[in-house]
Amino acid sequence: MTPFFHDIAEYAFLRRALFTSIMVGIICGVIGPFIVLRGLSLMGDAISHAVLPGVAISYMLGINYFYGAALSGILSAVGIGMIDQNSRIKNDASIGIVLSAALALGVILITKAQSAQDLTNILFGNVLAVQAIDMWITLSIGLLVLVVVILFYRNCLFPVLIRLCQPRMG
Repeated sequence: MTPFFHDIAEYAFLRRALFTSIMVGIICGVIGPFIVLRGLSLMGDAISHAVLPGVAISYMLGINYFYGAALSGILSAVGIGMIDQNSRIKNDASIGIVLSAALALGVILITKAQSAQDLTNILFGNVLAVQAIDMWITLSIGLLVLVVVILFYRNCLFPVLIRLCQPRMG
């Protein structure tokens, strides 16, 4: 037996990390094309980076990081929508504005919190630290996403096809 398979068989944290990574890869592989073809890939990137200020504020207040991240993500999405609706700025530019501003605010807050190491670990994560409950939550959400995509495949695909078939102006 090779060292890789031996270590997987011996250590539970490696099995959890491998299983969770495979699940995330499958989920992203299924929904990724819809996101890219709809032109929303920058939106996902912006919101994922825009949670940093919420995480930093949660850390400073001593509350669960999820609440700050969720609130920050929602506010970022609303901000992108407001800029897009109420100005002549294009959608991708409004996403870039919010992304840059939130990331800058997050870096400033991390500096003020004087705990860059803890928040960096939270931001980037560590797949080897995945707990059993995280693995099961990922599996549950992944199955839900797969079921929704299977049930609503045509509804998901139709707007993408319309967008691809529209003549390009400019």
